[in-house]
Amino acid sequence: MLFRFSIKLKLIWIILLVSLLSIGIGFTLVGFEQHSTIKKKLIESSLIHGRLLALNTEVPLTFDDYEAVSDIISRVEMASLEEVVIYDSEKQVFAQFDRDENNTIDVPKNLEFGATVDAKWIHLYLPIGTEEKPLGFAYLKISLEPLADQNMRAAAFLTTIALLIMIFVYLLAHRLQAYISRPILELAYVAKEISSTKDYSIRAKVYHDDEIGSLTQTFNEMLDAVSERERERDEAEMALTESKGRLESAVKELQYLANYDSLTQLPNRDLCVDRLRSALLRASRNKSKVALLMLDLDHFKDVNDSLGHVVGDELLKAVARRLHTIIKETDTLARVGGDEFVVIIENVVDNYKLLKSVKHVTELFNLHFDLEGCMVHTAVSVGICIYPNDGLDVNTLMKNADAAMYKAKEVGRNTFQFYEPEMNAQILRRINLSNDLRAAIERKELNLVFQPKYNTKSRKVVGAEALLRWNHPVIGNISPIEFIPIAENTGLINRIGLWVLKKACVTAKRFHSLGFKDFSIAVNLSAIQFKQVNLPEMIIDVINEVDYPPSKLDLELTESVIMSDVDSSVKMLSRLKSKGFSIAIDDFGTGYSSLSYLKRFPLDALKIDRTFIDDVTTNEDDNAITLAILSMAKALRLKVVAEGVENEEQLHFLAKHNCGEVQGFFFSPGVNDMALGQLIEENLAVHQ
Repeated sequence: MLFRFSIKLKLIWIILLVSLLSIGIGFTLVGFEQHSTIKKKLIESSLIHGRLLALNTEVPLTFDDYEAVSDIISRVEMASLEEVVIYDSEKQVFAQFDRDENNTIDVPKNLEFGATVDAKWIHLYLPIGTEEKPLGFAYLKISLEPLADQNMRAAAFLTTIALLIMIFVYLLAHRLQAYISRPILELAYVAKEISSTKDYSIRAKVYHDDEIGSLTQTFNEMLDAVSERERERDEAEMALTESKGRLESAVKELQYLANYDSLTQLPNRDLCVDRLRSALLRASRNKSKVALLMLDLDHFKDVNDSLGHVVGDELLKAVARRLHTIIKETDTLARVGGDEFVVIIENVVDNYKLLKSVKHVTELFNLHFDLEGCMVHTAVSVGICIYPNDGLDVNTLMKNADAAMYKAKEVGRNTFQFYEPEMNAQILRRINLSNDLRAAIERKELNLVFQPKYNTKSRKVVGAEALLRWNHPVIGNISPIEFIPIAENTGLINRIGLWVLKKACVTAKRFHSLGFKDFSIAVNLSAIQFKQVNLPEMIIDVINEVDYPPSKLDLELTESVIMSDVDSSVKMLSRLKSKGFSIAIDDFGTGYSSLSYLKRFPLDALKIDRTFIDDVTTNEDDNAITLAILSMAKALRLKVVAEGVENEEQLHFLAKHNCGEVQGFFFSPGVNDMALGQLIEENLAVHQ
C-alpha cells in the first residue's frame, strides 16, 4: 500500500518511522539506564540500611536483648522495607519484623552475604559482628515496587516527551517533504503537462541549488534540446512540405511545358500531334474528314531583324490571340515552330465550308498589329491537307501540309494552297540541293557573273556587282533565290561568301592591272556573314592575300540586315569603314529603315530597289519615293545607285535628278569576267 501513496506521504511516513524508531531506541536505552541507576541506588541504599541495622543490633544481640532488637528493627525507616529477620549465631530466628503482619515470613535458602535481587525483591543477608565470627545474621527483604513506580513515571515522562518530539518531527517532516517533494512534483507536473499538450516550451522551476535543482536544470536543458529538435523537425517538415509543394508545382509546370508553348500558351508540337492522332481515330470511326492547316507568317524574320525579337515575340502572341477568336472548341490551334501554327479542324463536311474558314484565317491579317508602339503588317501562308485524301497518319499529314505551305510561299505568299502530290517532289528537291551545295565549290559548279555599273552622266563603266550563280551538273542553272536560303540554313553561306569575295577581288585586280584603276567591285554580305565578330579581319585577310585595295571594295547589305540590331550594326559598320571599305545599303526602300537610325550608320551609298525603278516614269508613288530617296541621299551626302534600269526614259529621269550610278539590262545583264573585260575595253574606247 505504501507504493500507492504520493511521494509527499511517502516522505512523511519515512521521516516519521525513522524518527519514531530512533526515539524508541533512544528512550529504551535511557529507560534501561534509568532503571539500572535507580535499582543500583536502591541496592546501595538498602546495603547502607542493612549494615546500620546489623551494627545497631550487635550489642543487644550480644546480651540476648530481644526487646531491644525488636524495637530497633521495627524502627528501621525504609519505605520499601517489607521484612526484617534477625538470626542468632546458630541461625535461629531471634527477632523479626513484617509490615504485613498477616504474611508468613519466607526467607530464601542458601543466601550469600550481600544483596540478591529477583524480579520483585532485594534480599539482603548480612553478618552481625565480624564475618569470621558473627554474633548473628540480619535478613532484610526490600520491595522493588518503588523502582517500578519510578520507572512508570519515567516512562510516562519519556512518552510525553516522545509525543511532543513526534509532533515536532511531523511538522518538520511536513516541511522537509515540501522541500524535497515540491521540485519532484513540479517535474512530474511539467512532464505530464508536456505529455498532454506537446508544448515543449514549458519549463520546471528550479527551487534549490542541490541535486534536485541540478536534476531540474538538466530536465530543462533536455526540454531545450527536445524543443530545438522539435523546431528543427517542424522546420524540416515545413521545408519538406514546401519542397513537396514546389516539386508538385514543378511537375505540373513541366507537364505544362511539355505540352504547351511558353510564349503563346498554345499547345506545342507534341500535344498537337497527340490531338491530331486522336482526331484521326475519331474520324476513322465516324467516317468523317479532318483538315490540317499549316500556317507560316510571311517575312517574320524581317520583323525580328528590323524591330527586334521582343516585338517579334509580341507579334507571335498577338497572332495566337487573333487566331484563337475564330477557332471552335472542337478544333485545335497549336504553335509548332518559330512562326508556324497549326489548325486542326474536325468533321469537315465539304471543301466549300473549309475554304471559307481558310479565307477567314487569311483575312485576320488584313488589319495591322499594334505592338510596342509599332504598327506591324504581316501576312500568312497557309498549307492545307485533308484526311483521308492526303494522308492516313499524322506524319504524312504534317509533311504534306508543310509542303502545301511552302508552295503557298513560292507562289507569292499571303495566300493558301491545298496539298497536291507533286509538292513532295519540291521538298525532296530542296533536300537534294542542300546536300549537293556542300560539294559545289570543290566541283567548281559555283561561278560569278558581273553586272557593270555606269555613271549616269558620262555613261562610263565605273564598277560591277559580283553575282553568284550555280550551274548544277544535272539540274542546270539554279537561281540564287532558291539556293542562297539553302546556304544560309545549312551554314554554308560563310564559306561560300569568302569564296565569292576572293573571286571578285581577283577579277577586279586583273582589270586594275590592265589600267582600269578606278574600277570598283561590289560584293553582297548576308545576314549570317554580317553577324560574324571577326568579319572585318576575315575580309582584310582575303584582300591582303589578293593584294587588292580596300577602297575599291563595295560591301552591300540589305536594310533588314543592319536594322536587326542597330547598335551592333553601327559598331560593325564602323569597323568595316575603318578598314577603308565602302558601305552601301542594297534594295533600299523595301525594308523598315528609319531616318533617325539611318544617319547613325557610316554609309557611302544607297541602292534604290528595282521595284521603284520599274514604273518610276509612269507611277506617281514610285516617282515620289525615288525622288525622296535621291533628296535624302543628297542631304546625307550619300552616293545613289539605281538597280533595274531597262530603258532610256528611266535613265534620263535618274540622270536628271542626280542619281550618280545605275545598273540594269539597259546596259548589260550579268556577264562572266572575260565578257566584262571586253565590255570595259569597248566602253573605254568609246569615251576616249
